[in-house]
Amino acid sequence: MVKTSVQQSQGVQDVEGKYFYAVILCNGNHDLDLTGLQGCKVHTIAYKDIAAVVSDHPVEKVSMIRKNLSPYHDVTRRFAETCTTIPAKFGQIAESEERLVTVLRGSYSRIRKELERLDRKVEMGLKVTWEVTNLFEYFLRTDTALRTMRDRIYAAQTPPSKMQLIELGSFVSERMKIRKEAISERIVSALHDAVAEEKLDDPNEEKTVMSGWFLVSKEHQLGFVESVKEATGFLSEEYLIKINGPWVPFNFVEHIALDIHTDD
Repeated sequence: MVKTSVQQSQGVQDVEGKYFYAVILCNGNHDLDLTGLQGCKVHTIAYKDIAAVVSDHPVEKVSMIRKNLSPYHDVTRRFAETCTTIPAKFGQIAESEERLVTVLRGSYSRIRKELERLDRKVEMGLKVTWEVTNLFEYFLRTDTALRTMRDRIYAAQTPPSKMQLIELGSFVSERMKIRKEAISERIVSALHDAVAEEKLDDPNEEKTVMSGWFLVSKEHQLGFVESVKEATGFLSEEYLIKINGPWVPFNFVEHIALDIHTDD
């Protein structure tokens, strides 16, 4: 990850700076009638064919609370609807417009390359879960190896030992993991031609089979939904498929980060 840093000096907290929302690929005037943090009007600062999306803001630490997060997300989302956007890390403030122009000029080639990668693309989410009342009973019914082990442990006249129950629990987790991975691989493989990139989350919740994010061309959003239906068609009614989006592609901005910040 490439980071371009503009470090602010101490003692500038009273300076009216520029809160930094995003970098956009601009062809013409992309200023929108929006208000950002502290109710200030949002505007752009251009350099060649890219621009920083900003609003006036004192040079001070910005708390990660709802009244600040809400306009930050709204501004980035609204710009992403009309042009290619790289969202900025929350809470970044430049001391002046000149500082931001310096950042855009010094990192122009890297920013431009990232914008080309994200051009006319959005982020779509996909989550597959087991919708069953008792997951253990469901696996006993559908997993022969697990059922065989359970029957062996409980076949004896005496109750199973603590170690045997631990062994059974570990085997259940192993069988769940194997099935999750198999389903996830099958779905991702089936979606390969419909997406530009994908990122999968670790399904920490027991009933989550897979959870991931997909970078999709804006023109193919509806096609992505249809592709998901086809890719998950082999799943039974015990599975729930949720699609969400489109979102600003936060999960795919990884090649460049603009660290414009102040000292605490």
